[in-house]
Amino acid sequence: MSEKIIISPLDWGLGHATRCTPIIRSFLEQGAEVEIASAIAHKKFFAQEFPNLIWHEAPSYNIKYPKHGWQMPFWIFSQMPHIKKIMQEENKWLASLCEKQKYTQIISDNRFGFFNKKIKSIYITHQLRIAFPQPFTIFEKIGEAWHRGIMKNFNEIWVPDYTEFPGLAGKLSHPSYSDEKIKYIGPLSRLTSKSLGHTPPTAQPIDILALISGPEPQRVFFEEYATKFLLERPGNHCMVRGLPGESELPALPFPVFNHLSAEDLREKILLSRVVLCRSGYSTIMDLALLKANAILVPTPGQTEQIYLAKLWGKSTRFCIFNE
Repeated sequence: MSEKIIISPLDWGLGHATRCTPIIRSFLEQGAEVEIASAIAHKKFFAQEFPNLIWHEAPSYNIKYPKHGWQMPFWIFSQMPHIKKIMQEENKWLASLCEKQKYTQIISDNRFGFFNKKIKSIYITHQLRIAFPQPFTIFEKIGEAWHRGIMKNFNEIWVPDYTEFPGLAGKLSHPSYSDEKIKYIGPLSRLTSKSLGHTPPTAQPIDILALISGPEPQRVFFEEYATKFLLERPGNHCMVRGLPGESELPALPFPVFNHLSAEDLREKILLSRVVLCRSGYSTIMDLALLKANAILVPTPGQTEQIYLAKLWGKSTRFCIFNE
C-alpha cells in the first residue's frame, strides 16, 4: 500500500511553508500521495507550488509580533493561553479529518498539536532549544523542557540541520540532551532542487536583493527599512516582498515582486552581489546552500534571529545590520 501523507506548517511567516516544499517533492518522487493542511495565509503559496495537490484549511495560530522588540519576553508568556487553545483546536480538527481519510503519516512543521496517537506523527523543528534574551537566559532550560513535553506526542523529530555542532543553527538545533527520536535530516531549501534551472551567464547582476519576510507587523516594518536602504544606495537593486497572495505593487525605481517561484528566486539570489534579509532559519538555509553573501537584519526582539545573526555574522560572507 502506498503512503498517504498530510503535512502542515506553522503559520508564523512563510519560512515554515517554504521548507516543507522539498519534503513534499521528495514524497511525491517516491510515489506517495500527499495532502497539505495550512492556515489560509499559506493557501496561495501552496497553490502555486503544488497546484494539483489537495489542500485543507487548518486552524491558524495567527501569531503576530509585538510592535517593539523589548516587549518580546513578556509577549511570549502572554501568548501561552492562546497557543494552548489553538493546539487543542488543531488536534481535534485533525482527528476529525483522520476519521475520513486513511493517512499513514502526519508531518507537522512546528505545529504543536498536529499529531494523532493512532498514526505515525513526525515533528519538524530546528529549535530543540528555544533562545531567550539577556537577562532571561535562565528560562532556556524551562523552554527546552516545555518543548520536549510537546515533542513527546510525536513518533519522530526531524531536525533540518547537520548532525555535527554547530551545523547551521548552533545551540538551537543541538541541545544539551539526547533523544533517540531525533533525526538530523540536513538543511531544507526549496531553492536547491535538481529540477531547477541554471542562472543564465549573460543575465544582468543585481547589486542588492532585498528579501522581505516574517509575520506582521514586522514584515511591513522591514519592507520600509529595506526600501529606504536600497533608495539610499546607487546600483541595480531588486526586492521580493514575501506576499504570494498580493497583486498590487509599490512604485519604486527598481524591480519589485510580491513573490517568486523557486526557480526565479534561486536565479535572483545567484545573480546578486549581496542579499539584504532577515536572519530567519529558512532564509539562512537558502543562503548557506547557495553560498550567497548577505546582510542579516534580525527582527528586533526575536532572540532566535538575533542568535543566528551573531552566529553567522562571524562568517566572511555575512554581516549584521540592525534596524
